Parts: sequence; structure tokens; C-alpha cells
Amino acid sequence: MNTFKDNITSADFWLRLLYTLLFALAWQVVEFLLAVILVLQIGFRLFTGEPHARLAGLGNSLSQYAWQMGRYVSGASEVKPWPFIEWPAEDAEWQPKPAEGPVTVEPHTAAPVPPVTPVAPATSAPVVDPAAAPLVADAPAPAVEPEPPVAPQPADEPQPEPPIVLPAETDDPDATAGDGSRLKP
Repeated sequence: MNTFKDNITSADFWLRLLYTLLFALAWQVVEFLLAVILVLQIGFRLFTGEPHARLAGLGNSLSQYAWQMGRYVSGASEVKPWPFIEWPAEDAEWQPKPAEGPVTVEPHTAAPVPPVTPVAPATSAPVVDPAAAPLVADAPAPAVEPEPPVAPQPADEPQPEPPIVLPAETDDPDATAGDGSRLKP
């Protein structure tokens, strides 16, 4: 019960609550703006056949801002979004968080596949002997997929944000933000 009393009298708790409520209100504004961008982009695609590049960039930065706000208000991150950090860039792309530690995958144990020999196509339909019994191949046993490895997550340690990667000079100059042409394998 002492922890509750300490938390309820803590200035950090009330400040976090205030920020959470303000970011929840900002979330509603961003949600409305994204809906407006959606309608405008439908109009642009209808009349010009392609999306408006600046609206796509604004939508990209707004969606990244909403992602940052969602992580903060849900407690997944301690990093406060804009105006406490820079506004997300219009052409930035989120990169997935790399795996921590080695990732091992066990190979499936399955029957080996026999080699296939190519056969020239027949010019006429093949003759089938109705008295011959049809050949049935033995079906291989279904492979059981192994459980994916699970990395232990420290409970008290805040997780770092994934990096924002700005486009390099080698990117396609004709690419528009969000069309997937900047993705690299």
C-alpha cells in the first residue's frame, strides 16, 4: 500500500498523466487529419491516376507521429513524441527492430525429394490401359514446425526505439514516399 501512496503523491505520476491525456487528445486530431488525407488521396487517384506526393509525405509523418504517441500513452516507451523530439520526416521509413542475440532455426526433417527427369511433350494424347492399376505415391509424413525461439525481455528496462532511416542518395529519384520502391532487400 505504501507504493500506491508514493505514486499518488509523486509529481512524476501526475505529469505523466497530464502528458498522456494531452497526447490522447492529439491522437484524435491526427486521426481526423489522416482521414482527410485519405479522402483527398482518393480524389487525386481518381482524377490524376496517382497519389499526391506531398500529401503522401504528410500522411507518412502523421502516421509515424501517431505510432510514437501510441507507444508513449500505452507505456511501451518513455520517449515523449513531438514537441519533445523532432517531428518525423516525410520520407523516413521505419526499420524493424533487429533480433537480440543469435537466431537459430532447426531444419525440417522430411523425406528427400527424388530427382525429376524432363520428358519431351507428347504430340498426341497418351494411351492409357484401363486394366492397369493406378500408381499411388507414398505421401511423405507432414513436417512439424519447430517452435520459434523466444528472446527473454527484461521487464524493467525501457526498449530503444527503432531507428528512422532517411533515404540515401542512391534511392530512386522517381520514387514517391510510401510506394515501397525505396525498400531494400
